[in-house]
Amino acid sequence: MDNTFSCQKELPIMPVPELNETCGKFMEWAAPLLTEQERGQTRALITRFLQPGGEGERLQHDLIEWAQAPAISNWFAPVWRDFYLACPKSLVIHSNVFYYLKSKLDEKTNSQATIAAALIVSVYQFIALIDNKTLKVDMQKDLPLCMEQYQNIFSATRIPQQGTDALKVGSSRKHIVIMHHQRIYQLNVLDEYGNIYAPSALKAAFDEILSGSEKGQNFGLLSTLPRDNWAKSRADLLDISARNGERMRIIEDAAFVVSLDEDCPEALTEISKQLLHGSGQDRFFDKSLQFIVFKNGKTGINFEHSGVDGSVMLRLIAHIYDTIDQCCLPQAKVSAKRNQAAVPLVEEIEFDLNDDLKQTLCSAEDWFALHVANTQTRVLNFTQFGKNQIKQFGVSPDAFVQLALQLAEYKLYGKCFSAYEAVMTRTFLGGRIDVLYTVSPESMLFIESIGAANCSTEAKKSALIQATRKHVARAKECRFGQGVHAHLLALKYRYTSVGDALGIENLPQIFSDVGYQALTHSIVCTSTTSEYGVELAGYGPIVDDGFGIRYFKQHDSICFNMTSRTAMQDKLEQMQAYIEQSLLEMAELMRS
Repeated sequence: MDNTFSCQKELPIMPVPELNETCGKFMEWAAPLLTEQERGQTRALITRFLQPGGEGERLQHDLIEWAQAPAISNWFAPVWRDFYLACPKSLVIHSNVFYYLKSKLDEKTNSQATIAAALIVSVYQFIALIDNKTLKVDMQKDLPLCMEQYQNIFSATRIPQQGTDALKVGSSRKHIVIMHHQRIYQLNVLDEYGNIYAPSALKAAFDEILSGSEKGQNFGLLSTLPRDNWAKSRADLLDISARNGERMRIIEDAAFVVSLDEDCPEALTEISKQLLHGSGQDRFFDKSLQFIVFKNGKTGINFEHSGVDGSVMLRLIAHIYDTIDQCCLPQAKVSAKRNQAAVPLVEEIEFDLNDDLKQTLCSAEDWFALHVANTQTRVLNFTQFGKNQIKQFGVSPDAFVQLALQLAEYKLYGKCFSAYEAVMTRTFLGGRIDVLYTVSPESMLFIESIGAANCSTEAKKSALIQATRKHVARAKECRFGQGVHAHLLALKYRYTSVGDALGIENLPQIFSDVGYQALTHSIVCTSTTSEYGVELAGYGPIVDDGFGIRYFKQHDSICFNMTSRTAMQDKLEQMQAYIEQSLLEMAELMRS
């Protein structure tokens, strides 16, 4: 492994699954969510979809041909990217993800400016590893992972456009953008020799920014709007003056954004809210990467998802955790050529706004307040046991937690709806993620056995073990490109692109059928990953009647960040209680 991208040519190409196999799994995965009548209807539509020369065969042949095009390294990657870019909703809560970072720096003895300066030095070290191609290749056990996404973290911005956004990725690393007190600043981080300024110089620049007292335009608020609204405002802005275009390019070309936030959140729930959406100032949600450094020194990330997935962002976070305490020291390594006394140039970015755009900003403030008020956040820090105890039960910790989530949902509704877990597919060239739908006949058998008076303890334990094994098997299918979600979504994507040319005038009924709708309408949307360097992570619910649940399995605890719409607040609180109850009930069963 000579460099960061040395294994790219060795990575396998993700094959397009066999259509018959995918449709068979689709029926199996959807069946527990349907009535007998609905199952019969879905089977009939699948049979029709699979007819020789039918819609399914034509879409499958087109997908295979398209996947072989030289410009396509992975047939699902553009589908997944465009799935995000075509979403018309606000990035805030609906799309962007947050991480709350662990830190080795003492927040009581290091100022906000000191921590921000150390953060920038650490991040620029990571940038250098990517640009110099010396970042070690990510591995999943003995398998190398695709490293393409590392090229989308920095100097990247999602550009609002009517209909479908664009992802713009640049190569400039010279400057970053700082946001504070509703003002935006350009900060040149690299000196005339291309080396990063000393931490003390960066701190001085931050102190200069923090000394400002007058509030600015709060321009970043426009990036919270629904995408078509923001696209129109951005086009209007660029029409006003050439200077506005130059200013926008400064923001879009910046390596990343740093928000010097004026709030001091302490409780986990409040930190979660501030990192997920904030208070409506000092954020620019279009940037692929923005750091939030609170006044009390706590630090987090809010990132735009279309070009980057969580596993890649976590590698950056691990680097920050490992190095940030070395970056704020006076003896931190610096270039011999650098003038350490120099302070990097700070320049405020202001836009020429007409009356219409000023009114849009005022309206955006009201809209944002309503948008945030429609979201609830809860944090469950379950401390009775963690993954060490679950491993002693002889089952997968992740499968155990997922089964507890299903049991909690069953306690809440008296049935299970579709539940979603993201699974990484980076063992393939250009791999992103696939979706593991977790409700299975085996999990339903376990859940039904829990409440059955005539079911023995051993039978219940056996059902639990079988359900976790099924979960692990499905996760493996998704990880190695044999899931259901990616394939069906890609077929639907190809219909949208070339359906008319294939003689398919209307969306195939399989995609509007109750089976597909039940499977893809995930009431419980979940994700988990390494907790190294992370205190908490989260995102909003993907459906209005659902929950967004991000969890971390630690050695002796499990932390859940949970969100829902405000109309679901009572159910969110019940769900939180039922998750804890289910974990304890399942552990008691396995100990018996």
